[in-house]
Amino acid sequence: MEIKEGDILQRGLHFYRVYTTTRKDIVVNKILYNHIKEYLQINHDYEYIAWDEVGEGKLYTLLDCENKDTLEKLELVKRKYKLQKLNKLSKK
Repeated sequence: MEIKEGDILQRGLHFYRVYTTTRKDIVVNKILYNHIKEYLQINHDYEYIAWDEVGEGKLYTLLDCENKDTLEKLELVKRKYKLQKLNKLSKK
């Protein structure tokens, strides 16, 4: 499996963009939804993922960043944050 800069990894409803790869691990940025400007953005913090956690049936799934299905999955991030915002508003 070849993972390169710019690839998208998914773990549940969380998505990550691969920043760089090293022999030891993969450095990623979490993809977040900016509710003020209403678009997806890259978090400036870095997270580290071990190589053996990525693959079919493992914690992280590698998504093809040029595939239409991947873009639709990223829309789930927007929906998730919008639902969280609605839940907070309804509790007030």
